[in-house]
Amino acid sequence: MSLAERLRQKKIIILLGAGGVGKTTSSVALALQAALQGRRVALLSIDPAKRLAAALGIELSGDLRRIDLAAHMGGRGPTGLGSLDAAMLDQKAVFDAMVRRHAPNPQIAFKILQHPVYQAASTKLIGPLEYMALAKLQDLAEDPQYDLVVLDTPPDTHALDFLARPNVLGGFFENKVMQWLIKPFLVAGRFGLGKVFSAGEKMMGGVAKVMGVTALHTFADFLVLIQEVLEGFNASGDKIVRLLKRPETAFVLVTVPNRTAARSAKNIAVQLRELGYGLDCLVLNRCVPPAVAASLAEVELTPGGAALSRRLAAQGGVEAELVAAVKAPAVIRVDDFDGDLGDFQELVRLASLY
Repeated sequence: MSLAERLRQKKIIILLGAGGVGKTTSSVALALQAALQGRRVALLSIDPAKRLAAALGIELSGDLRRIDLAAHMGGRGPTGLGSLDAAMLDQKAVFDAMVRRHAPNPQIAFKILQHPVYQAASTKLIGPLEYMALAKLQDLAEDPQYDLVVLDTPPDTHALDFLARPNVLGGFFENKVMQWLIKPFLVAGRFGLGKVFSAGEKMMGGVAKVMGVTALHTFADFLVLIQEVLEGFNASGDKIVRLLKRPETAFVLVTVPNRTAARSAKNIAVQLRELGYGLDCLVLNRCVPPAVAASLAEVELTPGGAALSRRLAAQGGVEAELVAAVKAPAVIRVDDFDGDLGDFQELVRLASLY
């Protein structure tokens, strides 16, 4: 049974894994396989390789683009062909869309988007890519034209932080220190009391000296504007948690059978369980093909064959250890692939391995 068939009842599939294990390639292959089986798929990818985008026949952007499967298949595709729309996550575009959604009116949204603090924060915040991925996921999950959303998550040493704290941006305003800092400015912004600003500056004397009064005004002005937006972020975070906990949401862990990647995969699996999320499948990429494994006895008789045999045996040991530690309900082994991923037909061939 293929990965797409195993997860056929799922509405959302989230792929997790360290960098360099083929996670993005796996997400494209899974989405393509599901579309070829008749599903209407939205794929949200994180900085895919140019050859993957070229193979799909589109220039990936922050907007979903339809991939013409029928044209790629040359009319030889299966009956009941589905659809595949793909996009590459655009952090700032998603951030801007959330501001427009949660701002009290278009005028406030415009002021926020043009504010210098926002201009810096929307592109330079540490780690917002993961949170923007979840925000975009929420939009796609609520779109009736798709019955499957595949999300390729960013590779990161803190891979699951965004699952543990999906409302981190909304929680920013709830911080008591931040509330104390901006309270005088918040009052001034609401009631137009210029004197409150000078009172606030005196109350926060040390802060004003460090930041400078002008900088403090600019920052406080921004926080006054964005207050309701941050509250909206918080509400969205709570909604995303409920979305991720639904039984129709699946988590797929992608890795390769080497010690470093296996260690990372086992750590992610443990964190996932601790956060209360279930792991639906383990994908092992770049595995030794069965034909190669079966010929080990012959390989040992060739020059250098013994060393190769030991390496393959060690890799097999890592596979077994990883499968036992992760305890996923299903394991998909994908043989080491030598095809050209810049070619659509080769991408289809790879997708069939999942």
